[in-house]
Amino acid sequence: MSEIVLKINLDKYKIDGEAILVIDTVERSAPAKGGIRIRSNVTEEEISALSAEMSKKCLIADLPFGGAKGGIRLKNLEQVEEAMYAFGRELAKIDFIPYKWCAAPDVNTDSKAVDAYVAGCASVKGWRKARLAATGKSTGIPHELGSTAYGVVLCITELVENMNMDINFKNASAIVEGIGEVGGNSIELLINMGTRINGISDITGSIYSEYGLDSEKLVRFIKEKKTVKDMAKIFQNAEFNISPSSILVKKADILVLAGPGRSLNEENAEKLQVKLIAEGANIAYTTDLARKIVNDKSIISIPGIIANSGGVISSYEEWVLENENRMHLSLDEKWDRVKKSIDIRIKKNIKELCYKIKNDPKKTPYELALIMAEERSNQLIAENSKLRKQTKMINIELEEKFKVYTK
Repeated sequence: MSEIVLKINLDKYKIDGEAILVIDTVERSAPAKGGIRIRSNVTEEEISALSAEMSKKCLIADLPFGGAKGGIRLKNLEQVEEAMYAFGRELAKIDFIPYKWCAAPDVNTDSKAVDAYVAGCASVKGWRKARLAATGKSTGIPHELGSTAYGVVLCITELVENMNMDINFKNASAIVEGIGEVGGNSIELLINMGTRINGISDITGSIYSEYGLDSEKLVRFIKEKKTVKDMAKIFQNAEFNISPSSILVKKADILVLAGPGRSLNEENAEKLQVKLIAEGANIAYTTDLARKIVNDKSIISIPGIIANSGGVISSYEEWVLENENRMHLSLDEKWDRVKKSIDIRIKKNIKELCYKIKNDPKKTPYELALIMAEERSNQLIAENSKLRKQTKMINIELEEKFKVYTK
């Protein structure tokens, strides 16, 4: 059960919307962490589930944050920046930031939207404290650089190597659900490795070609923010389907899930024709049974709490630099720091996950990742308990030594 749930009506800002914040775990050493997603149909249940996932993700990535998630149910998506400003201002008024929650980008929010949120916080708290209230800022380490996608693709390459899978990236094929920040950057990274992109999707539909889509055009169109429906007019040899989910059951070596989540269910799980799934989306499955069906088909699905952790790792590095007052570093220096941090944490986690898969293949990778999170939590509790005992013993000795001064 979530520790804190806040709801804020945005009517007074002339915005038809409601902001929701759910904090799953409150840590004393650092704020809770989680992005803000904006959609017309965001629900408290969705935000609560994502908040719980963030707790596990931070544990597995060895980050000090608690888990949280923000959401704004917004009727008019032309008002994203206004809604973010209002959300930040209202939270600052109740003294909630920057120490209880640190926000970040998510669905339909980018660095400009985060800047608006920070400006809202600053209108109450001032700029210094407001800068600590969010990561992914345009003047910080923008998520548009591709930190989440970098982690997704790293997970794929590391898992293929650790599991000795028969996938050669120079002639492999991939399908990518979603062409936003995560999906779009994943496509470019996969293409740079020589992988052929057979299919893509967004909310306007999907296109697929068993021979692959033209790589140069695809990367350019994504940067130009063309929709899949628009691309279908140009990729005339590709099959267009108005249903985005139709792409999921097409044939390829790799499937990257980078859509809004909950795309794989018990029905389409049976029809999958891939060897490997990377969950770039949070909560990629509708049920545990769907995960089991995929696992029984000998398809390895890298859990989102590992696969998409590149984003929160990047956020951690920005948060540390912000606290150290070192945001003056060049963007290249900050990006190098982020990549090194992602490399260390994800390589460690994929190696451990693969070890567990080999030793207990009947459990789904997600079940094994949850075991990893529990083990990290228990280890943390044990280490903190040991530290408290040591501190208590030192205090007792010093109190005895200096009691003459307290008489």
